[in-house]
Amino acid sequence: MKTIEVVCGALVKDGRVLIARRVSDVADGWYEFPGGKIEPGETAQEALIREWQEEMGIRIRDIQYLASGQDQQGEDMIRLTCFTCTSDQTPVMHVHDDLVWTEPDKIYNWKFFESDRHLVKALENRMTSQYKPAADQKE
Repeated sequence: MKTIEVVCGALVKDGRVLIARRVSDVADGWYEFPGGKIEPGETAQEALIREWQEEMGIRIRDIQYLASGQDQQGEDMIRLTCFTCTSDQTPVMHVHDDLVWTEPDKIYNWKFFESDRHLVKALENRMTSQYKPAADQKE
């Protein structure tokens, strides 16, 4: 069995996250966090930056580790590392045919991989803690 190292990025903006529908390969018709394979000599972050440039035509920044997991697809073991990221540019579809800005708890309103549910949960937890108002402090 071959292990393939893959990265994906959850682009976050204004409390929403971008998901994209893939139009080719094994993910045909499914929504995903965009990304792809790590090339030899690349770090996971370098691969993520390259993949977002290739797939969405944008530069990402504020890259933060979110979660990892693995999933068997055919004869291959896919080891996936997910990051959150931001960008001030507008994504352009190169390998996708639909882009959706949604809240993490609504991602499964679309055809999104069940095997990525732990990534979505980690994203929900991260975004909830980032947007939670500070507790009142007593003096």
